[in-house]
Amino acid sequence: MKNDATDPARAPAADSSSRDAPWTAALPDDFGLLLRDAVDLHVHGQPDVSRRFANRGSDIAVARLAHAYGLRGWVLKSHLWPTMDRAGMIRDALADIDFDVYGSITLNPPAGGVSVTVVELAASHDAKVIFLPTWGNAADVARGGYIPDRLTLVAPSFPPYASSHAISLTDGNGQLTGAVREVLDACRALDLSVATGHASLRESRAVAEYCSGIGARVLITHPLHYVEKPDQLAEFTSLGAFVEFCNAPLLHPDGHHTIREVYAGLEAIGAEQAVLTTDIFSRWVPPEPECLRVFAEQLSYLGASARDLRQMLVVNPRRFLALPEAAG
Repeated sequence: MKNDATDPARAPAADSSSRDAPWTAALPDDFGLLLRDAVDLHVHGQPDVSRRFANRGSDIAVARLAHAYGLRGWVLKSHLWPTMDRAGMIRDALADIDFDVYGSITLNPPAGGVSVTVVELAASHDAKVIFLPTWGNAADVARGGYIPDRLTLVAPSFPPYASSHAISLTDGNGQLTGAVREVLDACRALDLSVATGHASLRESRAVAEYCSGIGARVLITHPLHYVEKPDQLAEFTSLGAFVEFCNAPLLHPDGHHTIREVYAGLEAIGAEQAVLTTDIFSRWVPPEPECLRVFAEQLSYLGASARDLRQMLVVNPRRFLALPEAAG
């Protein structure tokens, strides 16, 4: 039987000092140096896939911990539901600290799919980021993966549902569908940022090219999943797209990436258009800010400069979200 006092999903409420102490008390005095003013663009809330899969503790508790680490904000993402109203409630609960939580929507089937109307409605609820389909992308359905496995555990009918509702971003000629172009046009008009979700490499290229043409901000999410060589990432940055490197795959028991592969990717494209995120939501990982700290420290060990780390953790996330520059 689990002890509620040590289970982060069931732990009783506590003041911020006692809540932060278990992690921060054992770390060096400058533990948060590399994360000062960072914004994580890829944070999964508690819960995401299901309440059966508790992970890192409550959103409010972990946001306070992130603030203690020096972070100044999150983009809250869900594979199933819009997060805008939830983000607003978390912001209200954190009114005593300088920490922003931005809402998003992922255009998977339960949220309405790839629809300009869904984007417009999301914007009316203060969405900041529009994620293109993840498990709802036909390419993702074809390759399977961790998210479909988790969803099938809680919804046995999920596999045929996912297959019958799968969304392709491109047509038979490799061109973006009309619905995708309408969504991207709306994001540009409404000043929303776009992330590619679980798009295939070919689809991501098409999205990046279109966004470059219309002046929309776009993030290519965890492209190391799909490229064979790190230098392939340069075709995205040459189009002005941001490229994401997240540490969730480095922590997964079935993950096949290493920190040195991430570093090789960064060496291939430089820091000017790269961002570092977590993308974690599993029971075997520490809370989000500790994961991001370890990620930054490991890259620093391999040779990433403090300037480049700040570019990827602070400057570029704010550029992607069209936020004012951080002081300092």
